[in-house]
Amino acid sequence: MPRPFVSNVTLKGREIILTVLLDEYLANKPVEISGYVTQNTGGFAIFYDTQSVHANPDGTVTMYVKATPSGEFRKGEPVTVTLRAASVWITVLAEGQDGQTSSPVDPPKRTGTPAEDGETWNIVQAVGYPHARGAEWASAGSDSSFRGR
Repeated sequence: MPRPFVSNVTLKGREIILTVLLDEYLANKPVEISGYVTQNTGGFAIFYDTQSVHANPDGTVTMYVKATPSGEFRKGEPVTVTLRAASVWITVLAEGQDGQTSSPVDPPKRTGTPAEDGETWNIVQAVGYPHARGAEWASAGSDSSFRGR
């Protein structure tokens, strides 16, 4: 399958619904989609969403994204969609000495004092994927498609 692309744009009520086809390797991982839909006649809508999507029985991965138009769309005119898609993960960094590096460890403790100008965070505490629509996150260490540290 080619890189992510929009296969359908539908006006439903006061919203635009985009059907986005994704690469299979993005199944069950958080995906961030953003961009805009335009028409030369003034139709315009900005969209942004983060979702974890599952593979369909036929192996395709489909994401539906909603946008509220800020300009009127017209029948008989083509639409242009500009889309950005990204796999999403989280990195937690702790303070360190110059030249000090680390490997992922347990999440940081909730202690400390207010940071002052010039404070630096450069010790990797954990790397993982956020769960869509939630505050928890999962380790990416066993995910062979993860390209981070």
